[in-house]
Amino acid sequence: MHLGDSLQWETRGNRALFSLEEVVTITTDEPDNPIRLPRTFVFDDEFISRLHQVFDYVRRPEYLDIEDDLTAVLNLNTGAEQEALRQFYRTIRRYIDEGRDDVWQWYIANLIQPVRLSQNPATRLVGNPPWVVYNAMADERQDDFRQQAQDRNVWAGANLATQNDLAATFVATCVDFYLRPGGKFGFVLPYAALRARQWAKFRSGEWSLPASSGRESTRADLSRDAWDFMNLNLPPFPQANSSVIFGTRLDTDGRPRRPAVPLSNIQQITNAEPVNPKMTWDEVKPRLVYSRRKVWPTAPSVAYADAFRQGATLVPQSLVVFDDANASRSRSVVYFKTERGKGDWNGLERSGDVEERFVRPAIFSKHLLPFGITGHLNIIAPFSDDGKSVLRELPQGDGVRRFINYWDAADADYRRIKKPKSPDILAGRVDYVRQISARLMAFDSPAVVYSQAGSWLDSALVSPETVIDSTLFWFATGQLEELHYLAAIFNAPALAEFFHTAGRASDRHFHSGPVRNLPIPKFNHRNRRHATLAAQSAAAHGRVAALAAERRKLTRSEVLSDAAMQPILAAIDAAVRAILPDYCV
Repeated sequence: MHLGDSLQWETRGNRALFSLEEVVTITTDEPDNPIRLPRTFVFDDEFISRLHQVFDYVRRPEYLDIEDDLTAVLNLNTGAEQEALRQFYRTIRRYIDEGRDDVWQWYIANLIQPVRLSQNPATRLVGNPPWVVYNAMADERQDDFRQQAQDRNVWAGANLATQNDLAATFVATCVDFYLRPGGKFGFVLPYAALRARQWAKFRSGEWSLPASSGRESTRADLSRDAWDFMNLNLPPFPQANSSVIFGTRLDTDGRPRRPAVPLSNIQQITNAEPVNPKMTWDEVKPRLVYSRRKVWPTAPSVAYADAFRQGATLVPQSLVVFDDANASRSRSVVYFKTERGKGDWNGLERSGDVEERFVRPAIFSKHLLPFGITGHLNIIAPFSDDGKSVLRELPQGDGVRRFINYWDAADADYRRIKKPKSPDILAGRVDYVRQISARLMAFDSPAVVYSQAGSWLDSALVSPETVIDSTLFWFATGQLEELHYLAAIFNAPALAEFFHTAGRASDRHFHSGPVRNLPIPKFNHRNRRHATLAAQSAAAHGRVAALAAERRKLTRSEVLSDAAMQPILAAIDAAVRAILPDYCV
């Protein structure tokens, strides 16, 4: 069966295209002339081969009068069945004469097959559903998918809408259509199914149906241990972290219905020793390590969900980004060589000199530590006189000649190499959708940043003049204590496991997950614990700055193992456990 057919996408789950009486009726584009097939024919074990046999008969050149022979060959007994097949013969014969015979044989088979299976449901269902999120679907399918997911009570709306996954709807639909009451199922799903907010309704096991369907809602018991493959070094699907969820259908044939049982147990599977695809199961099994993981509650409301934004995409680096190691400064002039280009810009790098006012420090995720920054790069751009924006036109006045000379040449390189749909000018690419300008205009304030991706979440405050790359998310406010409060929460050891597992927007990226999945209370300077977190973050930033001054290259592990940091981290954990107890370990 094809995907759309197994979901009965066109029927919307209510058999709208069918009438399953003695004669099965299939609606076509001719409302007054549907296709009719005998029920005994449709539900025969040899349906597909018999359907092909019918079409072989119908396509014969000597087709003039063989309806009676055909009904005899197919052993159809009742008069209604025989008449239905004769009518089917005549309809298909007319389609052939009209040149419309291309797809009917396969259309009928694909439409009937899932209905046949649903009339005799299985005791076990296993599978690997398609993993397709809403915003990756063809436009013409998005509305159908949304309706199906809403009908099944697995749709996450609002700002989670684009992250809804077809796999959730697929499982709920297949359990409803193809699994008998008490039957068991297991499906390979994205890792997000265990943790992400957009899967919360699916994890409830309450997969309802609208009253218009005329059928009872599906309920599942999801209490059996799910499998978490996040840290398996040879996962079943190397391109994406995966999981397996097991369940039992709870519908009980007219007896009082049991309530759905939500997902409540997760078993993480890792391997202590290397494994490879050539090993047998007997060889692999003793190398696996099983450990129970916490199931985190789904955040009911999130104060900072829309406060953070992603940094600017600082490209092409070969034209606008350089390292201090490849630069020198003299009398307010910076002499530099840019980073070597990659991708479309491969091999390109430029040397030049510009006035210092057109250079700003820029940080990427590789520079981020818990409570601090180690190093930075620099970005060249036509910053306005007040430093609040990136100009689209060249600056005017005194002290801009060097910059204009460099920018004209860099812009010419950009126009020569850029892709057709890229912004027309270099300034438009560097400050795409005003991402840099948005940061420069933010309150003349430091910003708190956290890493967009990685194994562990890190966070720190950065200075007002710093440009923030897209590998970081940031938030700025005029209230310094609030920024420190947030940095303390993001770096709290007690929350590290939550951020590592459930605090992600996808299996590889944190993105907006830390502020959408964790219900961080809005900062209140009168709250003693909030104030404690802010104060401890300030102390931690001071300590990391001192460590960075002592060492050429400070690492994350050195920060977290530093003796002077231990009481600070302990105080942060104590406050976080009191504020967010359900999300700490």
